[in-house]
Amino acid sequence: MSQPLTAFCQVPSKLILCGEHSVLYGSTALSLAIDMPTTCRIEFSAAEQNDSPPLQRFTIALPDLNVHGETDEKQWRQELQEIDKRYRAFQSAPEQVPAPLTHPQQLILLCLYQIDQIHPLPSGLWQIKIHSENWLGRGMGSSAAVILATLQGIAQIVQLELSRERLLQMATEVECYQHGRSSGLDPATLLAKTVIEYKIPGLLEPLNLSEFPLQAWLIDTGQPISNTGQCVLQVREQFADNDALWHEFAQVVQQIKFAWQRNQQTEFVEGIRHNQRLLEQIGVVPARIRTFIRKLDSLSEHACAKVCGAGAVTGDAAGVVVYFGEQAPDKLCHSMGFKSRPLELVHP
Repeated sequence: MSQPLTAFCQVPSKLILCGEHSVLYGSTALSLAIDMPTTCRIEFSAAEQNDSPPLQRFTIALPDLNVHGETDEKQWRQELQEIDKRYRAFQSAPEQVPAPLTHPQQLILLCLYQIDQIHPLPSGLWQIKIHSENWLGRGMGSSAAVILATLQGIAQIVQLELSRERLLQMATEVECYQHGRSSGLDPATLLAKTVIEYKIPGLLEPLNLSEFPLQAWLIDTGQPISNTGQCVLQVREQFADNDALWHEFAQVVQQIKFAWQRNQQTEFVEGIRHNQRLLEQIGVVPARIRTFIRKLDSLSEHACAKVCGAGAVTGDAAGVVVYFGEQAPDKLCHSMGFKSRPLELVHP
């Protein structure tokens, strides 16, 4: 009996520092690869020669979600057909039709299918296990990280060489099933493993910035009730034609970038605070989080904070807040029931 083949892949998380909404209106966005890894371990045992016909079996373990499932090739292909039907319906009416994926394991099945189209998967037992330090559902690229780690792991097993461009294309296609439409920003950031300046449709420039002008922390204010699509839709309905507003957003992104590149603390703090006020103006920061950010800003002269990601248009939670300052915000976060951790960038 041949020895099992094993692959292990690790992918960082992502955070959009600024430009979350304005990137849809011509601005650039600064996106960071951060050290909160997602790991994928795959073990493949080839089918025995006396198996007739040779069997494909898949076990998928997602311990962070307390999910464990098994499927065979027939069930896998039937499920893919159902996913594709739901995806086509979702594309025609995204506001009325539920998202195509109904279970987190389906992301893995789509990755298997992507590789199978290029290099037919050998028969045998595929055991896939994924663990993540990513804060799920907080706009930190958790789906893209799972997709990239899985694609790279399967490619290792079948000895398939994938260019970065091909891998980005495949990951973006899979991510569309999760979100309806993917700009490619998340997988592009995770593959770059650095700070990038990104502009739709897929233009990116690695900035290779290493240290912030101030110490940085991530704060989890809780998973928003509203999803990214709902936030984007409400902002579009109210502000899509406000060219002056989006121009102001774009200028703030550039201010933050240049201040970071030149290590200018005062200009950096002003840019972050200005960006936060603009997010409040478009209605994606709940009142409770606005109050919390004001308290963070008052911790010191150079303290500043902003919501990162789509924010929220309903409820009290807004996902991730990034805080820059000279001391950890632990006491204030504890008083609000929020968890925090230092923000560490990934270096290519």
